[in-house]
Amino acid sequence: MRILILALLIYLGYRVFKTLIISGPVSCRPDRDEDLAVVDDIMVQDPLCEIYFPKKNGIKEVIDGERVYFCSTKCRDKYLDRIKRAS
Repeated sequence: MRILILALLIYLGYRVFKTLIISGPVSCRPDRDEDLAVVDDIMVQDPLCEIYFPKKNGIKEVIDGERVYFCSTKCRDKYLDRIKRAS
């Protein structure tokens, strides 16, 4: 009976040692790189063709006091023509 208890204590000691020492402390860090978690830019939608693109690559126009971003100058010009025709 003593041998069984001793074997159990050795096994439990081994498991604790393996968990704490060999595998190291548990980290709360994500498995991915920190650079992947950083947002590079905001995506905006072109009001004419309705595609999404990075805001930093857009063509900015102020229309009626509101900033509007376009994917290209061609879309911007077509949008401005529609506004002029509607007025």
